[in-house]
Amino acid sequence: MKNSFIVDNKITNEFVETYTKTTYRIVGENKHSSIKPCYWLEQRLMTGRDNRNCYKGVFGIQSHRCLQNTPSLPFCNHQCVFCWRDIETGSLGNEFIVEPDNPKLLIDEMLRHHRDIIENHLPMRRYLDNYEIMIDILYYMLLNSHQDYNIGSLANKIHVSKNKIERAINLLKNQEFIQPTNHTLENFKLDDDIKFCIGSRTELEVLINRSLTTPNEIMQAHSEAMIPNHAAVSLDGEPLLYPKISEYVKEFRNRNMTTFIVTNGTLPENIEKLESLPSQLYITLPAPNEQIYKKICRPMIKNGWNKIMGSLDLVNSLYCRSVIRLTAIKDLNFNENLINDYIRIVERANPNFFEIKGFTLQAKALLIKDRLKSEKPVQDFFPEYNYLKNLALKFEKISGFPLIYKNKASRDFLFAINWDKDKDPKIDKL
Repeated sequence: MKNSFIVDNKITNEFVETYTKTTYRIVGENKHSSIKPCYWLEQRLMTGRDNRNCYKGVFGIQSHRCLQNTPSLPFCNHQCVFCWRDIETGSLGNEFIVEPDNPKLLIDEMLRHHRDIIENHLPMRRYLDNYEIMIDILYYMLLNSHQDYNIGSLANKIHVSKNKIERAINLLKNQEFIQPTNHTLENFKLDDDIKFCIGSRTELEVLINRSLTTPNEIMQAHSEAMIPNHAAVSLDGEPLLYPKISEYVKEFRNRNMTTFIVTNGTLPENIEKLESLPSQLYITLPAPNEQIYKKICRPMIKNGWNKIMGSLDLVNSLYCRSVIRLTAIKDLNFNENLINDYIRIVERANPNFFEIKGFTLQAKALLIKDRLKSEKPVQDFFPEYNYLKNLALKFEKISGFPLIYKNKASRDFLFAINWDKDKDPKIDKL
């Protein structure tokens, strides 16, 4: 199937059709670009509040106004074992082999698709209904507090679909308004404090309004989401392979949008050529040495490790903000014995920030065991928050670099390197 995705150096409609069942939108005449709303965009639409924002919130990025995109969807020179993308069939090579679309036209189409997704696939009515359903669930549990409930039983009692109950339950669980009653996280009960302190539906509504969201906040978030002000160039592929990446960044800037680019660092020559730099450049540091790098990134190029080191050596010469990101896989590329190796690399590069972000065990990343040809259970590769926190604190102690931000939901830890730890890391808006 993969060979049928490119014919005469053109990406075929068959390739596009493989993405139609997902929330990807393939854009552009030559089909090499895409957008996709992330999990946190929808979470922010549910409440409109900062506590449902991704880890980029520390930089002032609001998830509901973030356009997650790529101009190089099917092209990457790595086959990382931790990648959640479908690199088995969705990666079409390590070079950009199609005619590049015009950046302005690409971004016009991306924004049009983004507005359509917000309006028709993540509609405001869904989240206003979710607000009412959350109150209904809590009120029903309050009246019947001697019982435990699961998604199916609540759907029957409240007369709404299981999907709607599940959406509301997840938010109530995250807010700790309800508690799981078994290890499978399938049955729930009302939190004891709510059960003993709340006596009416009106009081539950006040509680939701104070602690979680209001209809006005949901409507405001939805309205704001129609006009994104940030572009996360990180969705898929290697963005620096796109020949017009400088014009692409400049076009976002012309629309008063900040930009983050996440690169795997194997194209230092393309970093040097950037005429328009992003608001913040992320360079992925996937390993502490070449041996581990080859094992987990499975590069399709020669001298990949040396190229990454070359990119890191450019960091100090860039006039944009910089982050070195370690995507941490438990006991594979990050453990206590490797901390000093990472410190040496970070000291050499001297970026503004160093970030440890836990590998996410979802989508195609579930294939990590097969990609590594390992006998270990898949869960053994997943770095839990406390595992990462302990290592982050050791990194801070040994290196002396202050840990300035932690995000438990994203398992993300940010260190100030060439940055005043007391200075707000938020991006200055254009």
